[in-house]
This record gives sequence, structure tokens and C-alpha cells, in this order.
Amino acid sequence: MFEKWRSLRNQVDFFIRSRVRLERNLPSGFDIPASERAFQQEMSGFFELLKVKSQLKPAQKDYVICDVGTKNFSLAPVFDQLFLSLNKNVKIHGIEIDAYRRLSNFYTRADYARYFARKARDAEFHPIDFLKFQKSLDLVFLLNPFVSEAPLLAWGLPLKFLKPKEIFKHAFDLLKEKRGFLVLSCPSLEELETASRLAKEAGFQLAEMAIWNPSPQAIQKKARFGRLCLLNG
Repeated sequence: MFEKWRSLRNQVDFFIRSRVRLERNLPSGFDIPASERAFQQEMSGFFELLKVKSQLKPAQKDYVICDVGTKNFSLAPVFDQLFLSLNKNVKIHGIEIDAYRRLSNFYTRADYARYFARKARDAEFHPIDFLKFQKSLDLVFLLNPFVSEAPLLAWGLPLKFLKPKEIFKHAFDLLKEKRGFLVLSCPSLEELETASRLAKEAGFQLAEMAIWNPSPQAIQKKARFGRLCLLNG
């Protein structure tokens, strides 16, 4: 019963903030918080640990990728640098269903997302449900997807958006034309096991798991559990 009431409250809040947008552009000289820069560095190290680069095809020059549930799209320049380091071009799509959540400084996630998109060579932010996104992709980043009720409710979303099976299947469908792959991360081993099962049911082949452990100076204080999910062939 508590979950239903919380979901109803989240649904009302989500409805209001999705329509009262009051969008603003962050100034070009905006000083990104040190915690955000540290997060970018940590995620760059996480992608190195997962050996994301090893899955990129040497002969392929151009890629189209998507970050699902990107929040403020702060990883756009991180993704761009990953491909730039291999002398490859990349079109980066950032998807966030709760794009108009307002932060403590009264800017929204979407305001930040447009700022970070400008820090990459070719990035575009989409304030939409990923299930409505329709572009053939080479790579999907599914970082901390909601696979159970509690985390989704804690992040302020209603239960109607809890569709993990559909999300993994949609990711597979967008990747299959180009024989792409998915980068998965979860905040706990239990969630990774659930997400991995859903990925396998969607048609992915599971690669080995990797665990990123934080240093004493890290912003993220808990381990990240990651896995590459591949397409056969």
C-alpha cells in the first residue's frame, strides 16, 4: 500500500515538473562543481575497467551511441573523449525521462544537459522516454537502470515507468541492425544479477562481470558492478 501511495505522489510531482519547465541556458563560463568533474573521471576509469574500447571495430570510423537515463548528460564529454582517443567520430544521444527535475540552484537537468552536450563534438539531448526513441545504434550505455520498485520510487518516478524488460528488449532491437553492444552498470550485485537476466532474456550474450571499487578520495563510496552485453555474430 505504501508503494502505491508513494507512486501516486511521484506521479503528481512528475506531471507538474514536466509541464512547468522554465528552461534556462547555463552560461558558457559556468563553473561545474568539483564533484561533477570527479564523477566524470571516475566513470572514465570505470569504462576502461570494462574494456569498452576493445569492443569497438578497428575499421569502423563513425558510431552512434545512446546514454539511457542520462540525468544531466554530464557524461557526454566523457563518451566523446573515449571515441576521440581512438580517432573515431561519434554521435551521442542522451535520453532522460525526468528531464525537468529542478536542482538546488534552480536549473533543471535539461539545462545542464544542453550545457554538457555543447562540450562534445556531436551530442543531442532528448527529454523523452527511451521506449519512444527510434534510431539504429552501435552502443547503448544503460547505467544503473531501474529493475525494481524501491530505487525508482526513491528517485521520484511513478511505478508506471518501471519497465525493465521492455527497456532491455528495446535496446536490443536498436542495436541488432549494426550488431552493436550494451554497457551495463548497477549499484549492487543483486541488481546486476537481475539486470543481467533481463539482458539475456532480451537476446544479449553476457560477458564477464567487472567490479569498480572506489578509492578513499572517490565521490562514489560504493562499488560499481559492470558488464558488457553483446550480440552474437
